[in-house]
Amino acid sequence: MKKPILLLLLLVSVSMTSCLGGSDKKEKASKMDASEFRTESALSLYEMQVPKYMSSTTGLNADASMQFQNIYKETYLAVIEEPKKDFIEVFEEIGEYDESNSPAANYQTIQMNYFTEGMQIKSRTDPVRLKINGLNAEQVEVVGRVPDIDFDIYYLMTFIEGSETLYMMMEWTLETKKDDFKNTFKYMANSFTEI
Repeated sequence: MKKPILLLLLLVSVSMTSCLGGSDKKEKASKMDASEFRTESALSLYEMQVPKYMSSTTGLNADASMQFQNIYKETYLAVIEEPKKDFIEVFEEIGEYDESNSPAANYQTIQMNYFTEGMQIKSRTDPVRLKINGLNAEQVEVVGRVPDIDFDIYYLMTFIEGSETLYMMMEWTLETKKDDFKNTFKYMANSFTEI
């Protein structure tokens, strides 16, 4: 099982010094324009909609199969996946798997514990259970600060249970840009589909 590594936020800190970001108009969920997005896929396993203004990258998370960013808008996306069977077996073996919860709920609980370790949490929502294109999912919003970064970061974390795979989708931006990009992040998460 892959352990999530705290995201390499060095890129975020570098991009925060950029003066090219400007002020973005706030995006409304009801006004999301599909023509502003493109379909991206990874590993012939899944696909999702990504804003055309985000570019592919490889430097956000070593375990991610999909990574996109826009350093000027300060928006980032990384998706990590692992075999569902392996995850369940490992955490049953160490007594950390809760049989009364779905694999998506267990994955969310365990990954969020790893993800927030060492993070100064400003706010965190309770997990919201979702169906994303027929797949069980859980979503959590977090605002926090990681060591050596002097800015609060807003994260939309989505945990999706595929037929044989579990996915962790991480989307983030500066907390000050949360209202600008939260609906875009949700649109992206809701577009996730297994191939």
